[in-house]
Amino acid sequence: MDIMPDITGRKEPKTQSSAKDNDETLQESEQIRPFRSSLRNSSIIENKYNQAIIKSVTESINMSKTNSNIQGMSMNKLRFHLVGLLGRDEEIKMLRTCLERVMQSEQQKKEVVIISGHSGTGKTALAFNLKKQVNAMRERRGAFVAGKCDQFHSGEPLSAISQAFGELCCKVAKEGETICNEIEAKLCAELQNEVRLLTQIIPEMDRIMNSKVQPPTKTSDDVTSHARQAKLSYAFRVLTRVVSSYFSPLVICLDDLQWADISSLEIIELLASDDQNRNSLMIIACYRSNEVDATHMLSSTLHNLVELRENNNSLLSLTQMEVGNLDKEEVNQAITSLLSFDEVSQTEGLASICYKRTLGNPFFLREFVKLLEEEGLLYFHLGLFRWMWDEADIESKTVSTKNVVDLLQGKMRRLPQEAQGFLRFISCFGASFTRETVRMIWEKQRTIIIETSTANTGTEELLASMVEENYLEALEDNKYRWAHDNVEQAASSLTNEDSRSSFRSSIGEMWYQELGKDNLDPCLFEVANLLDTETIDMTNIECAKLYLMAAEKARDTSVFDSCSIYASKGIDMLPGDKWASEPRLAVKLYSLAAEAEGFLGHHSRMESYCYEVLGQKSVSTLEKKDIYLVKLHRMANAELRYADAIELCLTILKDLGCRFPRGGRMGLMIALVSVHRTVKMVKKTPIEALDSLPVVTDPLILATSAFLNRLTEWTYLAGGKFSYLYILATTKMVQMTLSYGSFALSATSFASLGSTSFSVMGDVDTLQYLGERSLRLQERCESEAGR
Repeated sequence: MDIMPDITGRKEPKTQSSAKDNDETLQESEQIRPFRSSLRNSSIIENKYNQAIIKSVTESINMSKTNSNIQGMSMNKLRFHLVGLLGRDEEIKMLRTCLERVMQSEQQKKEVVIISGHSGTGKTALAFNLKKQVNAMRERRGAFVAGKCDQFHSGEPLSAISQAFGELCCKVAKEGETICNEIEAKLCAELQNEVRLLTQIIPEMDRIMNSKVQPPTKTSDDVTSHARQAKLSYAFRVLTRVVSSYFSPLVICLDDLQWADISSLEIIELLASDDQNRNSLMIIACYRSNEVDATHMLSSTLHNLVELRENNNSLLSLTQMEVGNLDKEEVNQAITSLLSFDEVSQTEGLASICYKRTLGNPFFLREFVKLLEEEGLLYFHLGLFRWMWDEADIESKTVSTKNVVDLLQGKMRRLPQEAQGFLRFISCFGASFTRETVRMIWEKQRTIIIETSTANTGTEELLASMVEENYLEALEDNKYRWAHDNVEQAASSLTNEDSRSSFRSSIGEMWYQELGKDNLDPCLFEVANLLDTETIDMTNIECAKLYLMAAEKARDTSVFDSCSIYASKGIDMLPGDKWASEPRLAVKLYSLAAEAEGFLGHHSRMESYCYEVLGQKSVSTLEKKDIYLVKLHRMANAELRYADAIELCLTILKDLGCRFPRGGRMGLMIALVSVHRTVKMVKKTPIEALDSLPVVTDPLILATSAFLNRLTEWTYLAGGKFSYLYILATTKMVQMTLSYGSFALSATSFASLGSTSFSVMGDVDTLQYLGERSLRLQERCESEAGR
């Protein structure tokens, strides 16, 4: 916004650089009364000479708006886009070298570029310098996509990964139906039903998946936390391999990784270390170096990438660069270029003040110069056709602000009340959001949010004004994002710190009410992140159930740090008599919390959750199933206490009605007899009957099969005196399949019986027969899961 000070009737100030050269010109200009640059108010023009100047400038400005070849002729505009990335020539050269290297077909190396620096130093602008170059490629189809972590939504799992791959899916969709069909076919062939994991994290995948992908079913009891993570990791690797074969190079920029969750950092490592992906892939990772110390989890990721490069130089090329503030000379070059002066000596005084106020931080410098213009301390003189300023006036009227957030906040507080309320409102939605989401809540709740009845500006108009003020950037598909995370922080700080949590919670509750429980899933994490357990007005049980939904979704997508947070918040919302009034809800939340903490290696927290549940006599063994599975996994897989885990597992199975003999020759004899009997049972069962077995839904049968599966695993590893238990557990699962129907572990149990019968009886035909039955059961299981 170009607002000039009203300087009518006062002497024109002198610039430091032109005081000697332009004294005569300035004296002459005093006879021509100065005026504002606003061309809409003709009353300030007092003579024909002034009118002639205004007419000439007006025509050139109008011409520049209609003729793309002379854009930039409007000299009374601060043309920040013409300044470019000053002081970053070496870094730009390094980035372009990395891009050229990854595009070489014989190289087959992945490029990882790490850009670090303080906030506002231009890390993102430096990375985005490649965007036009990549997207404008004619000889090959390149893609530059980006995602950004958010400081106020750090609990939202895989947010930056989801944004980047969502943008990539939109690019794929624009390429046409043929490519979409090809990519869909390759993904389904490689991942089969696991495609659902990706669609749950990346909603935009619906645009390239013609066949309706069902949401993931509840994870079966046989899938451990590590297995879930392995499935998700593999799914992202396959997705990247497939899409990067169509977009070469594929550049993925992930910003503000100092706020990334563990799962996002793990996926970055996995994509960088994928030796099966021979396509052109470049990953640019940006983070604030002053917010990452040696104990930060991002430091571990960076260390792992360095190790990966050192151990396998043919796989990965790693480039690290740190960008700092501009020095005085670079600030002066920026000011000279911005104000269209020919010599840097003409702007030295102003540049010195700007450097002193901003310490050369590029984003801070930009905002400070804009502030000078808006305050009338820097203005365009149409009579002299140049920018003017008074250094003494600037020195006296500007003070060193603590940081750029304070400066932005001061500018925002001068906006109308409705605009301020709108900024506070949209700051609750994170780094990016859609117009539909904003309209859905703002249109109905604006008077509550800004506490006035005079608010009547439309959502689109308010969003457009925020874009015009450079607070927001408009993206494709009616999406918006903050121009910088400092802008988002400033908008959020418009709400007093004491009431910020309650304000965000109120937005979360409005969002929840507008969507309803049935339509909540796409925005589940965002809504859950806004709620504050101490300030919400929702009922405690209702909020606890919402946190349970978020924890389950995070667990199913292998984001266990977020799962832990949501489960813990849900537990905090439970009433004091939870084991009497809400036992099922309490068990689910405690079980999820225990599983997440166990996976993250926080064993003391895991044990405390397990102890709480296992100490409840009113809760049955069946209801304690998940807690027991977590505890058993810790004993056997983390502590290698196989004997103790087997003993506890046998006790649990006994409580569930499944008994086994304890040791000795008698136990081995029973096991051998069981093998013969079970093989006969399978062979007597017609193939048609096996193919039409019902799917087990009985919780008791499913729980028993889960513990039997763990028993076979640990008795096999322990060996020796526990071998007979492996045989008995295997035959028991086969018998359960024949008696009750198929479940997730049926195919595995048939295969295990085949190998066991071959060891006991040496019958190859039986081994082949059971192997074939196992494959048929597995195919049917996958088919059922798909439906």
